[in-house]
Amino acid sequence: MASRVRVLAVVALLLFAGCAGLGGSGDAGEAQGGGDGAQMADGGDGSSKPVEADSGANAADSGNIQTGDAAADRAIIRNGRMVVEVENYSTTADAIAARARASGGYVSDSNRELHRNDGETWYTGYIVVRVPSEEYEPTQSMVSEQGTVRSEGTTTKDVTDKLVDLEARLTNLRERRDRLRTFYERANSTEELLRIEEELSSVQSDIERLEAQKRSLEQRVAYSTLRVEIHEPAPEPSAQQVPYHERSLVSAFLSSVTDVYVFTRGLLVTAASLAPWIVVLAVPVVGGRRLLRGRSLPLLGRRGASESATEGENSGDKGDGGPQQDPTDEPDAGSHDDGA
Repeated sequence: MASRVRVLAVVALLLFAGCAGLGGSGDAGEAQGGGDGAQMADGGDGSSKPVEADSGANAADSGNIQTGDAAADRAIIRNGRMVVEVENYSTTADAIAARARASGGYVSDSNRELHRNDGETWYTGYIVVRVPSEEYEPTQSMVSEQGTVRSEGTTTKDVTDKLVDLEARLTNLRERRDRLRTFYERANSTEELLRIEEELSSVQSDIERLEAQKRSLEQRVAYSTLRVEIHEPAPEPSAQQVPYHERSLVSAFLSSVTDVYVFTRGLLVTAASLAPWIVVLAVPVVGGRRLLRGRSLPLLGRRGASESATEGENSGDKGDGGPQQDPTDEPDAGSHDDGA
């Protein structure tokens, strides 16, 4: 009986102590809260750590941070184009190239063209730079400071899904390659070895092709491209020329002298240019004429000899037969008288 009383007393004391502890902790919590909604949590090592009461606000902030991280992790390819008008082409192009190199980029392409008009010259062209993606906007700002921006634009392309797809395909192909290597080591016949080796070679080719595509996309994502077209201002058109009849005599004379000089110099240059051609063309012409003349002389000699022989024959025939009288000649009157 005494033992039972003792047990009940101990139980009653424990229950009383538990209730007192719960009430004390609630009062302590309200006292420490101080009206600002903050609570103290046991850190497990005896120290207390503040815990914010507004859990909904924490959830909202956490959601915003995750959204921002997801947007930052997107793989974006950016290509930009700017048209600027500057006073000096070379100075601007050198400054843009130096900026690209300083930011860890490089110049991928450039071109410059010289224009002339009425003795005035100016340059136009472009320079293409590739800079790290985080340096794209600072580079645009730097280019804007070089002169007057005539036009500006940027195009973007999201290739995140494509990169994820490439990575998944590469993972599958690599696993297949590992399995094929295992089968290759366990093959028992030459035919099986050749078949596995051929399939393994095909899988390896696919892996290398996809890896190259992935590297190319990652390179384009890591480095943005900016094409800057640089134009120097074209000179203004010259004032209207003075009419010819209103020109001064001195200017007209000097202009005429200049025209004569230009004409004479043009003739001399033309003659100097044609001289080699005249010499080259004259050699075959002169040689051909000499060759024809050399062939014509023997023909003329033979022709003269044949004509001389013909004349000699004709004269010999006339000596043998005597002179022949033309039958149309009338007989002399004396011969008729003798016959009578």
